[in-house]
Amino acid sequence: MELKGRVAVITGASRGIGAATARRLAAGGMTLALLGRDERALEAVAAQCQEGASGVGVFAGDLSDEVFRRDVFPDIQQQLGAIHALVNNAGMLDFAAADQADMTTWDRMLDVNFRSWVHLTNYALPHLLEHRESAVINLCSVAGRETFAGGAMYTATKHAVHAWACCMFDDLSARGLKVCTIYPGYVDTEMVTFVEGNRANMIQADDVARAVEFALGFPKSACPTEIVIRRQRPL
Repeated sequence: MELKGRVAVITGASRGIGAATARRLAAGGMTLALLGRDERALEAVAAQCQEGASGVGVFAGDLSDEVFRRDVFPDIQQQLGAIHALVNNAGMLDFAAADQADMTTWDRMLDVNFRSWVHLTNYALPHLLEHRESAVINLCSVAGRETFAGGAMYTATKHAVHAWACCMFDDLSARGLKVCTIYPGYVDTEMVTFVEGNRANMIQADDVARAVEFALGFPKSACPTEIVIRRQRPL
């Protein structure tokens, strides 16, 4: 996909990987729709993107809100133009043993990490499939490929993203839709402040953003459906 001037929608864009992805795609000349709950933080990211981007719009709302999910894409198209890419990034993290789980938290994590992605993407697909080249990029986790004690619901949501994304590619690749799922290990963001060690040796948010840029710009003859990112050096 030629990136300059194309419209990309990024969820969870107010900080961390989402903000880094916005800055990197802006430098490539894309037009950006930034989604998240914190409007002030989204505006700050938008200001960082103004110089390189073809355009930037802020769309604040809760992705678990069905009305917001339904209405946001017509609003984006009206403000920024035809939509070419969706970057699913918003998420939450909670660890608990299976017999000690707070089920309210687990239900919320299932909604945020998986259900909202499915619903939002289904609203995006009619817009994406209008083009011969379009993309859905899912910022998942290595937890979508493995399990560990205390991670039952978190890994379940990430495994669900993995399976759903693979099937979406099988269903829609012939119509020009690239579906790439990116699986990073711990990334140096606010979400994983509990990780100890030299954080400079962790995966950086811009490392993941580079993978998003790579997937979007990949030739139309093929699709990197899975990208695993692991840290190079010990913490």
